[in-house]
Amino acid sequence: MSEETTGELYLILATAAAGPTTRYPTGERRRVLLFVRAGSHDAALARATAGLSEHGWGEPEFIKAGIFELGPHLSADDRAPAEHALVHGFALRVYA
Repeated sequence: MSEETTGELYLILATAAAGPTTRYPTGERRRVLLFVRAGSHDAALARATAGLSEHGWGEPEFIKAGIFELGPHLSADDRAPAEHALVHGFALRVYA
């Protein structure tokens, strides 16, 4: 089993710069919420960086990161990406 489908679910608050393949102006910094499944804190940050890059974002600045558990407190807007990350290893939400 790969690390992508094992480990803890991490929630990471960050900012990142939009690339030309995003719907935002290139270089514009946005706050992003990242959901990452990883075996350690360092692995979560590495996977977050790779996941952002795969989705057209760069220059991440990580603000907070920690292990996150799904529960009834989770909003519907956050539940879908969290569940996606549990299966696929990474998901993000971009804030306006």
